[in-house]
Amino acid sequence: MRVLANFFILLLPAFASDTNQPPKIIFWNMQRHSVDMLVHNVPRRDADRLSQLKQTFYDLECKGDNLRERPAGEGTNLVCTLPGVAPQGTKLETIVLTAHYEHEGAGMSAVDNWSGAMMLPFLYHALSAVPRRHTFVFAEVDGETGSKALLQSLHGARAVIAFEALGLGPPCFYIQPSGSVPSYTEAILKAALLRAADEVGKPEPEASIPGSWFRIDVTRQYRYAGIAAILLHSVSKATKHLPGSVDDTPEKIDSDAYFGSYNLLCYYVVGLDQFPSQPLAPDQRTGGGRHR
Repeated sequence: MRVLANFFILLLPAFASDTNQPPKIIFWNMQRHSVDMLVHNVPRRDADRLSQLKQTFYDLECKGDNLRERPAGEGTNLVCTLPGVAPQGTKLETIVLTAHYEHEGAGMSAVDNWSGAMMLPFLYHALSAVPRRHTFVFAEVDGETGSKALLQSLHGARAVIAFEALGLGPPCFYIQPSGSVPSYTEAILKAALLRAADEVGKPEPEASIPGSWFRIDVTRQYRYAGIAAILLHSVSKATKHLPGSVDDTPEKIDSDAYFGSYNLLCYYVVGLDQFPSQPLAPDQRTGGGRHR
C-alpha cells in the first residue's frame, strides 16, 4: 500500500538567501504543516516505513534511476541520488546524508529513528532547487548491516552526515573521538554547521558524545574507512531515556524543535556544498569567528 498516496504535500516555492555575503544560500523550502504531518505519521512495520520514505522521496521529485532500493543483507536500503556538476577544473565529490529507518524498541520508534530518516527527503528537496557542486547521496539504511552495505557501494565519498533522534530539542553534534585532531574535512563539517547556526540566528550547536541510548552508529564504518563523518542528534541528559523506549512515540517529537532543526540543516547542507576547496582560516578550523 502506498502510504502517502492520498497526502497532498504543499510546497513553498520560495528561495532563502543570505544577503550579507556571496554566494547566496538558495534552497526550496517546505511549509511547516507538511513537515509536521510527515514526521508524525510513523509506521511500525519496517516495510511500511521503507514504503513511506520511498513515496516521500518520489513526491519530492527524486524518482527514476535516481531512487533505488538496494539489498543490504536480509534488509533493504533506499538510496536517492542528487547528481552534482563540479566547477571547471575541480573534481566532482560526493557527500552522503544517512539515517537508519528500521523500528527499534518497545515503542513506535518515532524518535529513534524515524525523525532522522524522514529528514533526508526534506533535505533532498531543499538541495534540488539549483545545480550543486557536489553529488549528494541520501541513504536510508537498514541498521548497521545496511550501513556496511552502503559503504561498500560508495566510491570517493568526501564526507558523511548522519541524522539520529531529531526533534527532542536543539541539535547537537559528534564529529570525532575525544582528544583526536580533526582532519581538514572534519573541520569543514563543524565550521559549516556553526556558520549555518549564525545564518538562522540560532545558538551554536553543542558537541555531544552519544550515550547509552545510541545503539546504531551509522558513522562508525566511515570513520574506520578514513571518511570524515558527523552525527547530528538532539538527545540531552533529560531525554536520554526516551529513544527506543516504550515512550518513544510520535507525540515526543517536538514540532518546534524539529522544524527549527530542518531549517538549520537546510542552510547547513547548502553551505557545505559551497565551501571552498582550500585551507580554512584558523578561526574557521576552531569554530570561532562567529558574528556577534
